[in-house]
Amino acid sequence: MLRRPLRPVTAVLSLSALALLAAAGPAAAAPARTFTPLATFPVAGEVAEIISATPDGRTVVYSDSELGRIGLVDLSDPSAPRDRGAIDVGGSPTSVTITSSARYALVAVDTTTDLASPSGHLAVVDLPRRAIVRTIDLGGQPDSIDIGPSGVFAAIAIENQRDEEIEVGDVEGGLPQLPAGFLSVVDLRGPVSAWTVGRVELTGLPGAVFAEDPEPEFVDVDGRDIAAVTLQENNAIALVDLARRTVVGSFSAGTVTRTDADTADDDVVAFDDPLVAPREPDTVQWTLRGNLVTADEGDLAAAGAYPDGRSDDKGAEFEGAEVARMRGVDHTFIGAERGDAVLVYDTDRDAAPELLQVLPVGDAPEGLLAIPSRGLFVASNEDDGTLSVFGLR
Repeated sequence: MLRRPLRPVTAVLSLSALALLAAAGPAAAAPARTFTPLATFPVAGEVAEIISATPDGRTVVYSDSELGRIGLVDLSDPSAPRDRGAIDVGGSPTSVTITSSARYALVAVDTTTDLASPSGHLAVVDLPRRAIVRTIDLGGQPDSIDIGPSGVFAAIAIENQRDEEIEVGDVEGGLPQLPAGFLSVVDLRGPVSAWTVGRVELTGLPGAVFAEDPEPEFVDVDGRDIAAVTLQENNAIALVDLARRTVVGSFSAGTVTRTDADTADDDVVAFDDPLVAPREPDTVQWTLRGNLVTADEGDLAAAGAYPDGRSDDKGAEFEGAEVARMRGVDHTFIGAERGDAVLVYDTDRDAAPELLQVLPVGDAPEGLLAIPSRGLFVASNEDDGTLSVFGLR
C-alpha cells in the first residue's frame, strides 16, 4: 500500500516554450543568482548522451551508444573535469543511473538488430572494480532507467520502438507496430545476485492514441515509488505503482493550440502561423510538490535559440528535463535539443514558472543533471560529445 494516497494528476505542467513565452517572456534582467559556465569538457568517446552522478556529486557517468560503453568523468574540480576511463557494456547503452550506495551503475543496454525482434539487457557495473557483475535480460529494447529516492526499485521503459521506414495506415513510421513496449521493474533489495525483475504491461490505457502499442519513452520515480512514464508517440502519460507493479493512472497530454507559431522552413523566423498539435511528451519529471513537468517538442525563440530549419519538423525539440531544489529555490531545466540551449526556470510555484536564464550548451543537449549539494548543473551534448558544466553563483 502507498504511504499516503496518490495525489491525482489531472494536467501536465508542460514547459514547451510555446506555452512559456506567453507566461514568462524573455529573461530581461539577470536574477540575483545565476548559473555561470565553468567548463566544456570533450569526452574521450564518441558521444555523451544520458548522465548520472554518484551521491557525492564528484563522479559523472555518461552513456556512449556509438562505442557501446559508459564513460566516467571526475568532477572534483568542476572547472577542470578529468577523464576516468570507460567500461564496455555489450551493446548500445541508452540510459544510466547510479545506486544510492554509489557502488553500482545500472545501464540499460539495447542489443536490437531487428526492430521486429527487440532485445536488451541491464548491465550492473561495479564502479570501484570497473567491472560488470551481472547482466539481466529485459526481454525487449530499453530506453530510460530511473531509481527512486527510496533506492528499492529501478524502473526501465522498454520502448520496442517503431520502424520509421514502415508505412502503417499510409503514415511512414506510423503506429501500431508490435511487439508492444512495457515497463520493467527491478527489485534492488539484497545482493545483486538476488535482484528480481518484473514486468508491467502498458497496453489498453485510457488516454493513449494507440493503446495496443504504448512505446514508453522516459521514466521518473518519486518518493512513493510511483513511476511516471511518458508514452510519447501516444501523447500520453502512465503512472505505475512499482511496489504493486500496477498501473494506477493514465491520461492524455492534450494538445496545443496557437496562432503565433513558425511552421515554415523558409529562413525567416516569423511567428504568425496557426498550429494545433499534440504535446508528445518526451522527458518527464516529478516536481517537489507531486506534479509533473514534461519536455514537449515545440518552438522557442525569444532567446535567439530557435532553429528555423526545424520549423516544419518539431521546432527546437524540447527533449530533456530536470527538477531540483538548489540554494533554496526549485529549479526546472528544459533542454532544447535542436536549439543547443537549456532553459532554466524558477518553479517555486508549479503553476507559474518564471524563466531565469537560457544557457548556451554544446551541440544537441540530451542529458540534463543537477547536483544540488555542489550547486552544479551539467548538460551532456550528444552531437559534439561534450559536457557543459555550470555553477550556481
